[in-house]
Formats: sequence, C-alpha cells, structure tokens
Amino acid sequence: MTHMHIPDGILPVGLWALGLIVMALALGLSLFSLRGMDMIKNIPLLGAVSAVMLVAMSLEILPLFYHINLSVVAGILLGPALGFLAAFIANLILALMGHGGITVIGLNTLLLGCEAVLGHTLFSLFKNRLPVFWRAVLATVLTLFMTTVALISIVAVSNIDPELISHGDEHGLIHKGQVSVQTFAIMVLSLGVIGWSIEAAITGAVVKFVSQVKPDLLDHALHREKDDK
Repeated sequence: MTHMHIPDGILPVGLWALGLIVMALALGLSLFSLRGMDMIKNIPLLGAVSAVMLVAMSLEILPLFYHINLSVVAGILLGPALGFLAAFIANLILALMGHGGITVIGLNTLLLGCEAVLGHTLFSLFKNRLPVFWRAVLATVLTLFMTTVALISIVAVSNIDPELISHGDEHGLIHKGQVSVQTFAIMVLSLGVIGWSIEAAITGAVVKFVSQVKPDLLDHALHREKDDK
C-alpha cells in the first residue's frame, strides 16, 4: 500500500535526493546497531524474510490493486534494524525489476522501513496485554495507518498529480487527470481500511504460527539488538 510505483523523473529532485540521504543514514545506523551480530543465525533469516516480502510485494489483491508488504512481519520476526535492512533489500530488487524507479528507492525504503520499526515497537508494547494474534493485528493496523498518512504527506509536499502515484497499470500510472490531494487522501484511506484489515489478518496468522512452532524466534527478535552486542 505504501510502496510508490512511480518511475524516475516524476518526483522533485530535492525530495527523492533527501529520501536517499536519510535512507543511507538509517541504513548506517541499522548496521552499526548490529555490529557483533551472529551472522550464521541472522543472515539466512534476513534473506528468507526479504524473499517473502519481495514475493508478497510483487502480487496484487484485486480489485483493490493492493500490495501486501509484510514489512510488519519483518519487523516482528527480525527486529527493527534487520527489518529495515529487509525493507531496503526488497525495495532495491523491486526497483531493479522495474517495479518503481531507482530514485524512489530512498523514500520507499523509509516508508517500509518505518513499518518494520513501528510494527516491532508496537508489537513489543502490547506484550502481556493481548494474545499474540491480536497484538500483531493491532500493531499492523496502527502502523499502516501512520505510514499511509506519511505517503499522503509526501504526495502533498511533492506538488505532483496524485494520480501518478495511484495504482493503475503495471507502471503505477493511470489515465491523466488532476486529482486533489484531499480526494487522493480520502480514496487511499478509505480503500486502505480494507487493505490494512487483510494484511493485519495475514500478519496475525503468520506471527501466531511462528509463536506456536518456534516461539524462541519471537523472543529473540524482541531482544535481538541487546543480545547481538
């Protein structure tokens, strides 16, 4: 939902350049926090979760034209730092496949990376207050709402036609026609409620399954940064 499928040359240079700079700083901070990480255990997990995100983001739920990101799943299973790296890997590969421009990698990574970080944080805050399934559901809905608002803010700041970011054809472009930011926000938030519910249900099911078959994975993710140092 928060992945922008727009080609290069649409967003203002200053906006996407700032996105790349902030992304680079966030990646550096993530890598720094993971110094001393158990690579044998965590790198394969990072690769597996990134691959699942990549597959999920390549598919659409029709007729909503909604893409499931599974970024909250990544944050919950990997922790915030590795979750941010997973978001970067998925966005980089998608961009190289033509699923959005190269220049938009920074903003897209920040949006999905924030989903991983927020999802992990909210899931941790709800610990011992809700069952695992509902913790994941609530964390997903709140996270996707906040990042969707961030997406709308990017559209407003960019001063471009919101239809250029709408899901229409395989390039993310649909028929020409000026749409106000207010109309775009109403459409995105209204359809988003349906998409968030679907993704929240999937996230809840995945996290609950992991908690039943490999509960130590969740416990380790909640303390990953502390354990790896």
